[in-house]
Amino acid sequence: RNPPGPHPPLRPPGALETPPAPAASVWRRVWMALAVVLVLTLLVVLVLPRLVSPPVVAPDTADLPAAPAAPDVAQQAEARARATQTLQEILGLQAQLEQDNVSVWGGQAWQEAAAGVAAGDRSFGERRFSAAQQTWAGVLESLQQLRQRRAQILDQAVAAGWQALDSDDAATAVTQFELALAIEPGHAAASRGLARAGVRPELLQYMAEAEAAVARNDLQAAVDALRAAQQLDSEYRPAADRLQQIEAQLTDNHFRAAMSRALQALDAGQLQQAAQALEQAAQLKPEHSALQDTRRRLAQARRKAELLRLRRAAQAKSAGENWQAAADLYAKALRVDAGAGFAREGLARAQQKLKLHRQFEHYLDDPSRLYSAQPLANAEQLLEAVGTAPAGEPRLAQKVTQLKRLVASARQPLTVSLNSDGETEVVIYHVGRFGRFTSKSLQLRPGSYTAVGSRQGYRDVRKVFSVVPGQAPTVVDIRCRERI
Repeated sequence: RNPPGPHPPLRPPGALETPPAPAASVWRRVWMALAVVLVLTLLVVLVLPRLVSPPVVAPDTADLPAAPAAPDVAQQAEARARATQTLQEILGLQAQLEQDNVSVWGGQAWQEAAAGVAAGDRSFGERRFSAAQQTWAGVLESLQQLRQRRAQILDQAVAAGWQALDSDDAATAVTQFELALAIEPGHAAASRGLARAGVRPELLQYMAEAEAAVARNDLQAAVDALRAAQQLDSEYRPAADRLQQIEAQLTDNHFRAAMSRALQALDAGQLQQAAQALEQAAQLKPEHSALQDTRRRLAQARRKAELLRLRRAAQAKSAGENWQAAADLYAKALRVDAGAGFAREGLARAQQKLKLHRQFEHYLDDPSRLYSAQPLANAEQLLEAVGTAPAGEPRLAQKVTQLKRLVASARQPLTVSLNSDGETEVVIYHVGRFGRFTSKSLQLRPGSYTAVGSRQGYRDVRKVFSVVPGQAPTVVDIRCRERI
């Protein structure tokens, strides 16, 4: 409820009515009132008995009843003293209540007390002291009850303030909290409530702006307005709840947009863009069921793209007859997808080609291997198995040509000249015995040969010689010279 208006101050009997004194002069008015009461008390005790003297009774009137003047004066004095004492208590209690800003929260009780003091004042001025005392006693009891109700009024004001604030009635909340703070300055709950009530109009304006933004589908503006409202009052639950709702809706919109971008990029084969959009969606809703399916699609697309890349790279290496690189690429493709048929077939073909090239290189790297009968036969079988090299494999064709030439050279006998002394028996292993001679010409295939010479009484001699195509004719001198 609204705080009562200013009440007329209580004043001592007989005092003239004056305009309400400011709050700073409360104690001065209290002391002045106490001084007036003290003066009146002294008058009653010291001066009044002297002014009122018993009447002189003539001796001849002794038969008339005497007026009880002295007892009346004493009763009046006693009644006046009681009234004065009651007023002193009222003034003391008044001072305490005014310190507590009773004019703000005392309400009707405080107004009635002021009226009661004024009524007692009139009775006192009319020298009806008992009536004044009775009136002031009632006022005193009323003020005592008012003082006892201070805590209750304080609690009611605080409760009413929070109730009004919960209903967004900022004006009423401010009034009630200010009333509570007038009763008890520094009251924690009232201070906090007053601060929140003070910003409530601005906060409600932000709330209205948020709803207007939602109506025009500008959710980000609504979020900004609600965050501004929370900065004004972080305890205002409607703002927090509405912000949570709109942020959830905004998150859902962003998630749907990110998923849409991811799916469009997948369909277009733009896997990097799809992965980025999917990651953005996952940051917004990491547990959403749609993520798992889209991730599977992305993984499949990546696997497919990787297999296509490896297949093309392997085909390029195969076209360049780099069979080792091609085999490595096909093997990698099988690690990506063990069921990739092209990779299995390509790997088998590349390994076959590797083996074939190694067989050719076995002879090409060391043509002397062809100078033996079995290796030469193996080389001829290899050439027969290969036949004509495919047109798309120039390296293999070159190797076939080179090996054919080497095989032909290995089959072509070369002239070998033997010289001796006519006394030495000459034998060439795996060729034959040639007996004694001074010179002899032979036709031998390329290769390594061992000639042995023997003579009676002489130490045998052994000579190893090679017949190599393309070199000068081989001349071998073999004779026994060392006697035994």
